[in-house]
Amino acid sequence: MTNRVSKRIVVALISLWLVGCTTAGGGRPITYIAPDPKAADINVQLGLSYMQRGNYEIALEKLEKALQQNPNLPSAHNAIALLFQRLGESDKAEKHFKESVLRDPRYSEAQNNYGVFLCEQKHYEAAVQRFLEATKNPLYESKAQALENAGTCANRIPDQTLAEHYFLQALQLNPHLSKSLLQMAKLRFLNVEYEQALSYIQRYQQVANWVPSALYTAIQIGNKLNDQDAVSSYALLLRGKFPDSDEAQLVKRGEY
Repeated sequence: MTNRVSKRIVVALISLWLVGCTTAGGGRPITYIAPDPKAADINVQLGLSYMQRGNYEIALEKLEKALQQNPNLPSAHNAIALLFQRLGESDKAEKHFKESVLRDPRYSEAQNNYGVFLCEQKHYEAAVQRFLEATKNPLYESKAQALENAGTCANRIPDQTLAEHYFLQALQLNPHLSKSLLQMAKLRFLNVEYEQALSYIQRYQQVANWVPSALYTAIQIGNKLNDQDAVSSYALLLRGKFPDSDEAQLVKRGEY
């Protein structure tokens, strides 16, 4: 494996830490020094590489070895939690996500990953809190995505007001987040703010490829604004690109 590939894999999934910190009884941080930090770090990278390639058996072997070499390495707990999440072993995944953020609460990648896991488990309020924890680190480069995740999860509570709050915060940091733009279009449509909904769907169109739900939302907005040319154009595009989608069937039945 080249160094370039290793670095790309690590940046995509986690931030690596050689030293993990936690606190005991609210006192001073306890620092755990890895007995072999370089070997543990290498095995985390190898584990992630095998996971990316779908070779989960060897990935698990490498990540377990990393934890043997340094049981307190947050990145190793985060990586093996991601693997257990893929394998559908939820209890083990949650255990290691908890271990990762316990050892380094400022480890934003792990906080965000834990939030995604909790949202998938339908623990929506707890998930939102993890996403917000991820944004507290001023050095975290993916705050906008974490806020977008918080909005998505809040929408599932459902708490549309809270969801809108997080989507708008995410868009302030990154105006090109397609999921946030689409969700804002849907929320504005539900609030009978059709002109604003149109503005968001137009912004979405500028930064992302169409998906069935976005085209369906565009059709709904066009219909409410009495723009039948737009409705016909989007409906034609939906039938052409996604003929078997649920949205295409709804439009076929005139349900928009």
